[in-house]
Amino acid sequence: MEDEERYVECSEHGAQQETYVCQHLIHSLRTGEHVGFWCAESNGNPRPDAWCDECEKKVQSTDGEWNDESESFAGISLLCGACYDRVRHMNQRH
Repeated sequence: MEDEERYVECSEHGAQQETYVCQHLIHSLRTGEHVGFWCAESNGNPRPDAWCDECEKKVQSTDGEWNDESESFAGISLLCGACYDRVRHMNQRH
C-alpha cells in the first residue's frame, strides 16, 4: 500500500507536498551555493527524501547506512514541494 501524500502550508507557495531534505540543502536556498543533490529511491514519490554531497560522504563512511551520527549531521528538515523542486534544480548536476 502506498503512503498517503501529506501536505504542508508554505508561506511562499501555499499548500504543497510535504518533503524532507538535509539542512545543507535548505541552507543552499539562502546562499545559492551548490551542495549536490542525492535522493532515496522514489517508489512513485516525485519528491523522495534528499541530501547533499557532504551527507552522502558521511553515509558512505558507514557502509552506505544511515545511523545516529549521519542523521544528526544531516539535520533532516521539512520543506514544501515547490521549495524542494527549487533546491533540486539548484543542486542537481545537469
